[in-house]
Amino acid sequence: MTITFDEIVNAAREATGLPDPDQDTWQDGLGILLRDHAKAGLLSERGEGIIRRRYTNALATRMQVDDYLRRHPEVLETPVKRPVFILGLVRTGTTMTSYLMDADPANRSLLRWEAYNAAPPAAPGALTTDERCQAELAIDKKMLSENPQMFTTHFESADGPTECVHLLAQDFRSMMYAALSTVPVFSDWILDCDMSSAYEHRKRALQILQSTNPGRWVLKMPSDSLFIETLFKTFPDAKVIWTHRDPYKAFASSFSMRGKSRHIFNKDMDQPFMRCKWPKQLALHVTRPLQMQQQRPNDIYNLYYDDLMADPVNAMKNIYAWLGDEWTNQAEAGMQQWLQDNPQNRFGSHDYSLEEWGFSRQELEPYFAEYLAAHPVAK
Repeated sequence: MTITFDEIVNAAREATGLPDPDQDTWQDGLGILLRDHAKAGLLSERGEGIIRRRYTNALATRMQVDDYLRRHPEVLETPVKRPVFILGLVRTGTTMTSYLMDADPANRSLLRWEAYNAAPPAAPGALTTDERCQAELAIDKKMLSENPQMFTTHFESADGPTECVHLLAQDFRSMMYAALSTVPVFSDWILDCDMSSAYEHRKRALQILQSTNPGRWVLKMPSDSLFIETLFKTFPDAKVIWTHRDPYKAFASSFSMRGKSRHIFNKDMDQPFMRCKWPKQLALHVTRPLQMQQQRPNDIYNLYYDDLMADPVNAMKNIYAWLGDEWTNQAEAGMQQWLQDNPQNRFGSHDYSLEEWGFSRQELEPYFAEYLAAHPVAK
């Protein structure tokens, strides 16, 4: 592992020609990550190159956001009004829900290409024609033609909704980093660190993006579950859609998905690390929202996976009724079209089991007992 702190900072400065971010909150997370990588020594040559680019690009984007706001401070005068957040355990239908909501033009999603290019924002009406979007779509097309099987577990189009995890990554306080490689100190630190700066950066980025292409935000990030207290402090008028699924199935599916992605970055998948850290982390994905739901029952909606899969459009109608939003023919037509274009197992089936990773249901029961007492979704 040869990536250094100064190397990332200097590369971001060179790429942008801009000074360091206005606040130094990003330094803590980046420093911890780099020390973890150096100690573990598990990054492959390919993984090291990808990580170097990701860290550099995250910091460069942060610099661009801060620079844009210095030149356009008026952007911060327009609040993020009544946003909707989709959260829950990984592999519980958050992606499908976000794509269905995005099919209604009345909603505004964070598009994948925007997450890496928050500043400057796209010109009005140019969200999918912006040259940065088109460049990412060309990469998508190439990857899909060469190896569509790599998307059996998860696919996001460059012009479709993505997770806000990429915005939090620009403060180096993102669960994305904990999922990619063996970073034990970071994985513990992020669960209890102060996430305020990352969420404030996220809000500022959204304010930039909505300044040219406005709309009511509908945003997806499963790990908002972990930081739901900070979420409501940052967006006090937020509404939350909490997706529910049998946690043992969700656990097995997420373990399989993350295990496959770790092969890209690491010489060794380090299954002992995954077994040590992830059960607690995934349990917190349900216990923290459960506690918040007791405090704000009117602001958190329960969306059950079985209901979503049985009748997706009806599930969306129920959400709209809860939000007090108008259900339109345009919304329904858009959702029906998306379902037609994106059948389940579009890129092949995804098979998984707890046993594949050396877990048993009995072993995991203590982690999910409190959650299942409130939401008995296990089968």
